Amino acid sequence: MNKYKIGIEKKNLSWEKKVNRKCDVEKCNEIGSYKAPKSRIDLNQYYFFCLKHIKEYNKSWDFYKGLSVDQIELSMRNDTIWDRPTWPIGSNPTNLFSQINSFINEQYSVFDDEEKFDKFFQNKNLDKNLTKSESKAIEILGLSLPLNLDKIKKKYKKLVKIFHPDVNGNNKLAENKFKEISESYRILLKKFVK
Repeated sequence: MNKYKIGIEKKNLSWEKKVNRKCDVEKCNEIGSYKAPKSRIDLNQYYFFCLKHIKEYNKSWDFYKGLSVDQIELSMRNDTIWDRPTWPIGSNPTNLFSQINSFINEQYSVFDDEEKFDKFFQNKNLDKNLTKSESKAIEILGLSLPLNLDKIKKKYKKLVKIFHPDVNGNNKLAENKFKEISESYRILLKKFVK
């Protein structure tokens, strides 16, 4: 059985059409089967060269020729975003610019007084939920908020192995540190185990 149907001719698609052009270099009679852009500004207009002349053209082609370093940098940045303006998702660019201007023009009176500065950066959990002894216990154990029971137990076990009197051979500093650690652990267990 024959694969091909009789009477149907194969038609070439528009991009498959071959047009034999002469090389654009004067006094060259070769076929110009290789195309090259005419300039950086108009990349859709082409020269047609033979193999020998396209090699010469490619060696001398410099897309950024005639541009300063800043212009080259700007061109490369624009290429990374496909020459389109960008702004955060879900925001209007006019609102964004007004927010930036207000931020720049804002007076930083919040940071003028040291008391206001401390209030601005304070940890609300330490001041509202913990007593002084509890916050000192957290400091002694070297913990940070947020806390959970597992975190406290792991840190306690680690410090006990380091400062236990049996390990340190009657060292008074290590013994006092061990007592502080044990007391801090007891205080924190009262707080977190209810």
